[in-house]
Amino acid sequence: MAKRLTLLIDADDTVLDFNASEYQAVVKLAEDYSLGDGDAIAQEFKRINRRMWDMFERGEITREEIFYTRFYELFDKFGIEGKDVTLVGDAYRENVAESTCVIRGARAFLERTVCEHDLYCVTNGVTRTQKMRFKNTGLDKFFKKIYISQEIGLQKPNKDFFDYVLKDIGITQKEDVYIIGDSLSSDIQGGINAGIKTVLFNRENKQIKDVVPDYQVKNYRELTRLIDKLAKKESV
Repeated sequence: MAKRLTLLIDADDTVLDFNASEYQAVVKLAEDYSLGDGDAIAQEFKRINRRMWDMFERGEITREEIFYTRFYELFDKFGIEGKDVTLVGDAYRENVAESTCVIRGARAFLERTVCEHDLYCVTNGVTRTQKMRFKNTGLDKFFKKIYISQEIGLQKPNKDFFDYVLKDIGITQKEDVYIIGDSLSSDIQGGINAGIKTVLFNRENKQIKDVVPDYQVKNYRELTRLIDKLAKKESV
């Protein structure tokens, strides 16, 4: 008989397509505020934003510092002047919140898996933005609860974040708990810190060096097969 697993599933670039949402949000921003070449600005913003969120995960910068510092840096890079950084930053987050971009295969996976396992979302995102995105996509209905770092005051990969989640769920035995996510530094390292099994959702074929997941998959077809095997305790 198959076991019922507890699956902690990351949001951005695991179920929600953040890359697509971010790109669309910045291109719209460039048009609405006459910032210049939307594609070029979106590509540069992606680099700046990713670096700053990596700093956030390492505890080097606060979430609030990210919100506007990234636009100061972006505007400096393109020589953009006379724009209200606060207004632009707020508009960007609003654009992302309205996004309905979902990773291919995610919805079908959740529809199938929710009947067989307990699904929880764990995300380092912004509370209002994430809640709106899940509501707009209709994916919120598949999760028993969505844990957002800003809302609970803790973040991945900190062990305290996972301790909070597991305690809130009522988990005392961790052998049937898995975290699924695309980030080695946040999801996989966090799972290691928490002493739970880890599954890297590796769509982009990231090179694995220091942080090694227990399992990795490239798409939802592979993930579905893996979860079925883990539930049946078959060799994988």
